[in-house]
Formats: sequence, structure tokens, C-alpha cells
Amino acid sequence: MHVAEARHPAMAAQPRRRETLAVYADLRWPIGTGIYNVMEAYISRAPSEIEIESLSVAGGVARPLTPLALRRALRAHSSHEGVFWNPGFVPPAGSLPERLQSVVTVHDLTHRHFYGRTHRIYYDLVFRALYRQCAAVVCVSEFTRNEFLEWSGMPSDRVHVIVNGVDAAYARNRETLDYPFPYVLYPGNRRSYKNLNRLIEAFGASGLERSGIRLLLTGNPDSSLVDHARRCGCEAALAFTGVLPNEAMPKLYRGALFLAFVSLYEGFGLPILEAMASGVPVLTSNLSAMPEVAGQAAVLVDPLSVDDVATAMKELGRDHVWRAKLIARGYERVRHFDWDESAAKLWSLVDDVGSACGKSR
Repeated sequence: MHVAEARHPAMAAQPRRRETLAVYADLRWPIGTGIYNVMEAYISRAPSEIEIESLSVAGGVARPLTPLALRRALRAHSSHEGVFWNPGFVPPAGSLPERLQSVVTVHDLTHRHFYGRTHRIYYDLVFRALYRQCAAVVCVSEFTRNEFLEWSGMPSDRVHVIVNGVDAAYARNRETLDYPFPYVLYPGNRRSYKNLNRLIEAFGASGLERSGIRLLLTGNPDSSLVDHARRCGCEAALAFTGVLPNEAMPKLYRGALFLAFVSLYEGFGLPILEAMASGVPVLTSNLSAMPEVAGQAAVLVDPLSVDDVATAMKELGRDHVWRAKLIARGYERVRHFDWDESAAKLWSLVDDVGSACGKSR
């Protein structure tokens, strides 16, 4: 099945090669996930010479046997010159024909750090070898590239940094969701490295609840988090958005007092940019890729220190002048993360890999 997506106007008039390049892609990433949003941003900006075809792949999108399923799906195209592109992190199993090479995006190595011993072993024994067979690996930050290179042993000239951008909808939007209370926002999943227990403890210690401010988390209520908030004395100030559609997210950000994103690990940290584009101050961690993304436009804290996080939350909740300075810096910072520029780099890399495939015939 061919992907028939509207081409982004900034990319439509930029022919890069005389012949069409077939790009076979695994496009099954679920709507609402970060990988889906990245995938859509790239597809909508693909030049007309890039013909993207969605592979018919059996099984889950990121299960242990997915590399084998990808290889089986690619066999149907083994006689054609082209490139396999995965906007996610899963490479195909085994070597591919010379005329069909792989480009895979690695967003982070969380599976090695936070998903248990089995995931780590699988990455070390299976994924590491498969990545080495790719023509190119794209990392979303210098932090991720450095970590990936050290772990994989892959030649550095085949590992590239192409940063994420931020959807223009965040900067365009001026509406909010009209919550009847001011709120500190955490948008994201609830995996252990997101550090939500310490975030709740810090909010409880900040005293912001006494000013009527709530800590608002995306998604449905979580009994373990509610219990933790009760132990911290801030249960009444913990709120949940429920499941929101993608188009509601800019409104959710715009209404926030500030973003609290104090993860222990991120390969990038897209909420940092989404908040900045929305005119919202950012509180984030001084670990992994977050300082790289935030630059000087956010408050950086030690995410392991509840006192450090609580002090910063208290200041951001009460100092209007400081928030205004951070908002101005955020607007400037977010200009360095442009989807048009990133898409041009990605498709240029894919084109280079495709050209190399043609020369190898």
C-alpha cells in the first residue's frame, strides 16, 4: 500500500534526484505516541521524489520477533532498489540485498536501562548486531548518539544526529481547555524513569497547593499515584486530564502555569519544546538529553533531589518576572528545532543511502 500524504509546502518544490526512490517503511506506530508524531512530521515533508510504501508486517510493532517480520515483509521487494526506513527503533533481522539498505531512527536506549534484565539482554545480544548491519542510524540528540556509539561499536560516520522539531500547532494556538484552576503540567507516560513519585513529593513540599494550584497529569487517574499524593499531603491537588485527542494538547499546554518534566532519562524530551512553543516556562532535569534540548531557556534541577525540585517549583509558581523571562527565552530556543530542516536532513540521508544502493548494482 502506498502512502498518499499531503506534502508539506516547504518541501514540495525541492527536487533532489531525477528518479523516484522507493522507501519501504513500518508505519504502524500508534496514534498519540511520540514516534507516530515524528513519523507524521517526516512523511508530510517528504519530497515528491521519495515514494513511501507502507510495509505489510505481521505481529506487533516492537515485539521480540518484529525484526524477523520486517525481513519477511522486505523479501517481497528484494529485487527492487530502495531503502527501508523505520521511524521507530526496530531494525530488520539479517542482512538485506545490496540494493535494499536500512535507515533506522534510535530515539533513546531506555529499554536497556528501565525495562528489566530481559530487555537489556535482548538489546545486547540481538539489536546491537542488527543495528551494525544498517546503512545508517539516526539519533535524535548528541546525547543519544554518544550513548549509542559507545554501546553499539558502530562506525561513527554511519550514526547521524537529526533533532526533532515541534508541531507548529503549538505556536499557533492561543486557546486553553479552561480548567477552573491554575495548574502545573506533566504530559506523558508513567514509566519509572519519568520520576513521578518525586515530582508529587516535590509539589507537596512546594506549598503551591495553598495558592490553589494543582498538579495536572495527562491520562486517567492512577490509584498508586493518588495514594502517594495522599501520603505527601497533596491528594486534593492532584488532577488528571483523562484521555485527550492529539489536537487538544496545544490547548492543554497553553493553559499551564509551567511544565514540570523531571525525568531521570530522556533521549530527547519533546514536551520541553512543546511547552516553549506554547509560551509556557519549563522546569526540567539536568540529566541525559534534557539540558541539550532546553539550553538556557529552562530551569534545570537535580531530579533525584526532592528539595531541589520543590524549590524550583515554588519559585516558578510565584515569580511572575522569572516566568516571563523564561517564556521569552523559550520562544527563542524553540526556533532551533524546525521540522522542515530536520526533514530535509533525513530525506537527504535516505537519498544518499538509496544512491549508494544504486551504485552497488
